[in-house]
Parts: sequence; structure tokens; C-alpha cells
Amino acid sequence: MLNARNSSKINKNSKILIAVTAFLVILYSLSFVKSCSSQDKREKVKTALVNQKYKDSINSIILQDSTGSIEFTKQEDFWIITSFNNQISIPASSERINNLLNELTKVRNLYKISDKISKNSSLGLTNGTEFHLRYSYSNEGSYRELLFGNQDFSLSSRYMMSGENTKIYEIDSSLDVYLTTSVQSWSDPNIISSEILPTNDIQKAILFINDNSEGPKSNKISNLNKLLELRHGGLLSESEYQNLNNKEASANIEIEIGNKSSISLEIFPSENESVYFVKTRYFKPDSKSAFYNSYSKISSWTYNKIKETTL
Repeated sequence: MLNARNSSKINKNSKILIAVTAFLVILYSLSFVKSCSSQDKREKVKTALVNQKYKDSINSIILQDSTGSIEFTKQEDFWIITSFNNQISIPASSERINNLLNELTKVRNLYKISDKISKNSSLGLTNGTEFHLRYSYSNEGSYRELLFGNQDFSLSSRYMMSGENTKIYEIDSSLDVYLTTSVQSWSDPNIISSEILPTNDIQKAILFINDNSEGPKSNKISNLNKLLELRHGGLLSESEYQNLNNKEASANIEIEIGNKSSISLEIFPSENESVYFVKTRYFKPDSKSAFYNSYSKISSWTYNKIKETTL
């Protein structure tokens, strides 16, 4: 008799548990359907953030956030990162910039949030934390602008608006990886950039060491792959660039390429013994004047690795 009562009680509890579970599933389903239906009510615009026909004529891009800004300028067929009135620059990663331009010019879905941003908006578009992306075309001097704000609660989309109107949109997160002003994330990391001149046909490379009392010593660089793999530590600051003219090079590298173009590096000591400055000059075939100069910094570890390339 007792077992029968316990069995009846268990069955009753099981039925209650099943009923509660079914109720919760129905509630979840209804909330999901409601969420989807409410999302579908938003006005959807299928367009590109930048007109595809202008992609190849974009020659300048500025990225800016609360931490600073970074500017890209197209020079001939490569991109450079510039600062200090364009006097200091290093090669940018053309692949990364082209990927950014592809994202900007691809057709995507934009969901309109509002026709006008409110004064106390929490979308992160007017409070100083917004991300600015400005670009200009080769046939005009003025910039066009896109502003990116906060992510939505799911972290899968972001709010944005154009500098030309007040409409607020929500877009997917595919552009998020490009919303940074870090020089390191945009630059070609190598001291000698293949973005500018080919480095797969080097005929000769000589290292001249000037940092000893016995006079300059020259040695042929035998390990070219090791040299080409060495990386810089970023762009020189304005003060570092100004002090460069007052120093003598500790080492020079002269590189000859098969098409008669050449690359010259001057490596300078800094006030900090663990850091060296590098001026890299790129020459077209049979030219005595560099068509592009790059300024970067390297560590003392990298400087010693440069010396080892002759061993």
C-alpha cells in the first residue's frame, strides 16, 4: 500500500515537472518569435557603406578614437602610415587596408534604429568614445566620414551613422577588427618592406658596421632570409625624428635587387641603449635619389640579429 502511494506521488511530481518544462519551453519560443518579429519590423537597407565605384580612387584614410589617430596615404601603388605632417612614415600592410576597403564597399544589411540621434543617447556615437573613419578620393580634397558607436547587447552588431546625415543604423560586427588606431596592427611589420620593392630577387647585400674604434667593417650578408624576417618596433615619434639628424649611423646595409633597384638602411643609436632608429630608403632602378623613406625603431636584440646575418 505504501509503495503504491509513493508511486502515485512520484508520477504526480513527474507530471508537474513535465508541465513546468513544457510551459517554460513555450514561453521561450514565444519570446524568440516575438524578438524575431520585432527585429523584422525594423527598416532594412541593403547597401554598401562606401560606393564600390570609388574604391580604387580612395587615396587617404584616417582612423580616430579616444586614444589617438592614424592616417594612411596611398603613394603610387602602396600605402604608408604617416605622422608629423607626413614627414615620418612607415609602410602599411596593403593586404589589411585592401581588406578594409572590401568590407566598406561590400553590400550589407543596415537596420535603421532612428532618424535622429537623441541628445542623451547611449549608443556611443556622441560621447567621445565613438570611432571615426574618414576617407577621401583622389579627385577631391574633402573627407567623408563614418562613425561607429557601441556594440549591441549581444555583441554581434554595432551602431553607426554617416557624417552626412543623422540616421542611426545597426550593422554586423565584420568591421570591428578594423576599428583600431594601433600602428602595429596596420603596419608592414618587417624592417625591409616587400610592399614597396621586391625582396625575392636580392643580388647582393652588404652590412657596414661603424660602432667600433677600428673604423667601418663591411661583410656580405649571407643569411638573407634571416634579415628579411626581422621586424621593427613601430613608427618614430616627432622628437625621435628630430634627433635623428644629430647622430651618426652605427651601421648601414646596402641591398641591390635584380631589376637594378636598391634599398639602403641606416641604423642609429638612441638615448636608450636598448633601442635603435632605422632610416630605410628605397631607390628605383639606376636612380640616385630615394623615392620613399621609411622611419622605424628596433630593439638592441634585433640590431644584434642584424649583425649575425653575416655569420
